[in-house]
Amino acid sequence: MMFQTLTLCCLALVTGIAANTVSTNATDCPQFCAAIYRPVCATDGKNFKEFASDCNLKSDNCRRERNNVAAYAETDSAWCSSELVENIHEKMGSFKLDREECFKPCSMIYQPICVTNGKYRAHLSNVCLLETFNCALQATGAQPTELLRVLRDSTC
Repeated sequence: MMFQTLTLCCLALVTGIAANTVSTNATDCPQFCAAIYRPVCATDGKNFKEFASDCNLKSDNCRRERNNVAAYAETDSAWCSSELVENIHEKMGSFKLDREECFKPCSMIYQPICVTNGKYRAHLSNVCLLETFNCALQATGAQPTELLRVLRDSTC
């Protein structure tokens, strides 16, 4: 009888400890990821970080969640691979924006957008200015992959 009571007490103690600890099951948090480089860009709402693969992102998020830290969410790779610049026109080479075929009146309404060409990212004052930039780039022979695109509808 004493042995059974002692066994039940030990079992209850072990069960209580196991229920109050974070699981270390490898399927919950990947410990090892294959050495395959397929970069993933992610953000936690404040910072952008590039991970070597989806597995590395999942592993990092698992540890962050266990520590009650905001998890990273996958986002457009241009956030991690492009350089933030003040003057994108200067960085891309001074092409003429005032080309006759690209001239169109743009409103003076400030509705900033964050744009990228994959190499650089910057904010422009509105979509009309983006269209003017892309028209001027096309007129100079830029490839479609070199044109600017919107990353988000606000500043970078």
